[in-house]
Amino acid sequence: MSELGLVRPDMAAIVGQPYGVTVSYPVTASDIRRWAIAVYYPEAPPAHYLDPGAEAAGTLVAPLDISVFAWAAARTEPNAKAFEVDPKYKAVGAMEQNLGVQPPDLFRALNGGLVVDYTGVRIRPGDVIRSETVIARYQEKESRLGAMLVTDTATTWTNQDGERIKTATMSLIRY
Repeated sequence: MSELGLVRPDMAAIVGQPYGVTVSYPVTASDIRRWAIAVYYPEAPPAHYLDPGAEAAGTLVAPLDISVFAWAAARTEPNAKAFEVDPKYKAVGAMEQNLGVQPPDLFRALNGGLVVDYTGVRIRPGDVIRSETVIARYQEKESRLGAMLVTDTATTWTNQDGERIKTATMSLIRY
């Protein structure tokens, strides 16, 4: 058992195991242009995102923050271990059930923040992106409200060549 008793052995055993895998449709130049127009609105996006010459030359790249899953995903890979839980767990962001483990009995939650590590590999037209999420770690902390569990999830995006584009680490505080 853990020091405060929030992280059970079955929870500790799933750290690092992928539970959410999604694959994008091929990224198009139009996707890149629409995303750039949307995120820079009401200002005009930088010209290089709209340049047909960049597209023709193969130098068109997407803004770093593009979400290739904003409109839809080509597929989500099923997870045979996943099971349904009471909606009260999902309401606070529980994810353990996706790996076949009962979430902890904590029913209040806060967003603890998001950090994104970009590798320098850019998304280009034609790329197919794979997004894979894991529970990166659990940390138990004592607070004024009692024991709390900080759960870090890491979502890594790779392209069709297996090159890592970015990893987004989100912290979920449950108490």
